[in-house]
Amino acid sequence: MTIEAEKLTIRRLGRTVLQDVSLQINDGECLSIIGPNGAGKSTLMAGLLGLIPAASGDVSLNGAPLGRLSRREIARRVAYVPQIHEGYMGFRVRDVVETGRYAHVRPLDPLSEVDHRAIAEAVEACRIGDLLDRTVDTLSGGERQKVWIAAALAQQAPAMFLDEPTNALDPAHQAELIRIMRHLAGGTRTLVVICHDLNLPIALGGRVVAIREGRVVLDGGVEMLLDTARLRELFGADFVLHRGEEGGVSIQLRV
Repeated sequence: MTIEAEKLTIRRLGRTVLQDVSLQINDGECLSIIGPNGAGKSTLMAGLLGLIPAASGDVSLNGAPLGRLSRREIARRVAYVPQIHEGYMGFRVRDVVETGRYAHVRPLDPLSEVDHRAIAEAVEACRIGDLLDRTVDTLSGGERQKVWIAAALAQQAPAMFLDEPTNALDPAHQAELIRIMRHLAGGTRTLVVICHDLNLPIALGGRVVAIREGRVVLDGGVEMLLDTARLRELFGADFVLHRGEEGGVSIQLRV
């Protein structure tokens, strides 16, 4: 799935929050979006999905203009896991994962064998088989995030968008979600992830785009995150690199 934005501008409450963004996300690419709070990262993702109207500019999915696609057609192309989920609290996990097939099933039609197979594969990939009969409100934050990702996987869309998927999770659940995302990044899906933690793009590899004040200011490989002067310019803070014995690198805020 190739996703392209050309001179995309979005205004909210009279303020320009995204300005003339042109971006092409290639088929099968893993793209991490970084930037300070309020930079426009989530707005960009929502704009690429048509969830927020554009003041000007164009977005296309595999060459099809976004404005000509129905919500169902968009959902067949891109699965989306937002930062904040509302609803589903009283639903069983199995019912939530089944919602991932709604883009493929007509209203009131039963799920087919193909649908059940897609759901089973998503449940297995996210390792949530033991949670299926629990309700969402009884789950921890990390467990809920795996359920949302499983529902997105069940869509079997060629692209997946994740908005800060590891935010506010404990280390164990972060590691589990990174495992899932690495699996996705190594497959055929186009994967776009908004990252709060700068170590997540390093773990995923691929390409990084940095947003500041509603504009793309950096676009390149993850190795550019190893330039602490560049990070200081982007975030207005100092960072230090830690290199492990096996060659791995982590980024830490200098306090």
